[in-house]
Amino acid sequence: MKKINLLVIAPYKGMDQIIEELTSARDDVNVDCYVANLKDSSKVLAQVNPDNYDAIISRGGTASYIQDCVKLPVYDVGLSALDALRAIHLAQNFNQPMAIVGFENITRTARTLLDVLHYDIPLYEISNVDEVEAQLKKLQADGISVIVCDVISARMAPLLNITPVMVTNGYETVETALNQAISLTKRYKQRSEDMLHLKAAYDNSPVSCTIFDEQGQLVMTGLNSKEFSTVLPYLKEHLKELWTEDDDRLERPIKGNVLSITRKKVQSPEGLHLYLYTKTHEQSESRKIHAITERIATNMSQLDYSYFRSANNLSHTQDLIMQYSRGSQPIIISGERGTGKDSAAYYIYCNSSYKNSLFYQIDCDTATEKNWNFLLSHHDSPLAHTNRTIYFRHIDMLPDSAFTQLIAYIDDTDLTRRNRVFFSFVQHKGTPVNLVCLNTVIKHLTCLSLHLPPLRERTEDIPFLTTIFINQLNNSMGKQIIGFEPKASQALQQFPWENNLDQLRRIIRELMLVTNTAFITYENTMRILHQETSIWVSTDEHAQYQFDLSQTLDDINYDIIRKVLDEEGGSRQNAANRLGISRSTLWRILKMREGE
Repeated sequence: MKKINLLVIAPYKGMDQIIEELTSARDDVNVDCYVANLKDSSKVLAQVNPDNYDAIISRGGTASYIQDCVKLPVYDVGLSALDALRAIHLAQNFNQPMAIVGFENITRTARTLLDVLHYDIPLYEISNVDEVEAQLKKLQADGISVIVCDVISARMAPLLNITPVMVTNGYETVETALNQAISLTKRYKQRSEDMLHLKAAYDNSPVSCTIFDEQGQLVMTGLNSKEFSTVLPYLKEHLKELWTEDDDRLERPIKGNVLSITRKKVQSPEGLHLYLYTKTHEQSESRKIHAITERIATNMSQLDYSYFRSANNLSHTQDLIMQYSRGSQPIIISGERGTGKDSAAYYIYCNSSYKNSLFYQIDCDTATEKNWNFLLSHHDSPLAHTNRTIYFRHIDMLPDSAFTQLIAYIDDTDLTRRNRVFFSFVQHKGTPVNLVCLNTVIKHLTCLSLHLPPLRERTEDIPFLTTIFINQLNNSMGKQIIGFEPKASQALQQFPWENNLDQLRRIIRELMLVTNTAFITYENTMRILHQETSIWVSTDEHAQYQFDLSQTLDDINYDIIRKVLDEEGGSRQNAANRLGISRSTLWRILKMREGE
């Protein structure tokens, strides 16, 4: 029997990874998997041809919506009681007022659990998407700061400063639903024979082929996802012209590129069809510079503010980002590496009045002299445009001559009046900042200032941040991890975090990759932290002092402090400055170990 073809519309990324794992070893099924929630599922249905599939798999409200839109069988993955219980336990780790919000597929299972386990957790059922925002605003007004929810609520909750914990499907739940869908589809599989000749032409084409019928309806297309968003709208807009055009080979400008089109009209028993074979070519004169990154604004509901969240739910940094987004003044963002400077610049842009124009990130530490010549003199340079957002990343890394030239250009061309301009400045632990560069940018250009503190100055946020990261990574990795063992969480708070939040998030990802239990263990945590310590502790072969990395993390930290104290002649103030901790913290560690 021929393979069956399934379309999977997963409401979150983790589900599509489980589906791919389950089907990779099977030889009786082909799967195309898209990640889209209820609102976005219509876009997926618009970009695929249902005739290419035998059935669709989705979940919850998204599955119900798709069932009303297509004639194909639609299978709902559903939720098990264990899925809901895992999400509830994870949400309880925040130790904040919480509630359960969702469509009937979530609340039905959750209500049973609440009754059986005697949990006193408010539960709210929604029946359509339009109710979500009003319900979340009511919960916010009632002091709820954490919700167990579905995808739609999870997208909207961060906009109201509510932390979402999405109910995800476990491996066993997805496997059961997939096996059932394949079994049922095999029994009822039917193919449309009158489209075989069209599909043969479509499959055998060396370039992308798009087919329309005489009524202007799209029959099928071989465009990839990128071409689908650019080429297909162009073909639909100019379809009447393409039907009547005399030439069979055409070239048309499209989005800064050239679109080559070959036309062919095919008469079949079903009527006349127009075959359009398309290929996109980049214009030869277009310039590409690696030091310049061009971006467009992301939907606000998809922005990830996790770097700037705080355990007390009153993040000063996140509040400043929202305030600064409303203005037009230049901004300088300072902080150590890994504190989220690039994210802060991008988030301010996404919330600003400039979000409908382009965002350019210019990496000052990698830009060459040729790049700067292009930026400061070419007519198509990002700096030559108006109403754009321009982010000079690591402005302190510029050579003095290039920095002076850039400031002069900004003055001469009124760059900060024509565009929204951001700068970032790297503060290196224990190294004096370039005050001349910093003062020139802040004072000369009248910049707003946004400082992002290092993680060692906000250790009380670490348990809260780790729960946020686990919640996010559970969705993307297809995991259902609840949290850290208490001793492991303590170890994270005592670690020095040389690369701050970037390092914390990377280590949590590494730990989740090797964790197959509900909690991340102390043993695994210490092993990863010891490996990490060996990276930043000096390993110079000429060093007179060696650290024993087989000790506990507390012992390693104490040895480091004693070494720095010796090098500073016993001066606790100088040692504290080098280590990036307060004198009182240094005194407390020594007192605990030496009984002072």
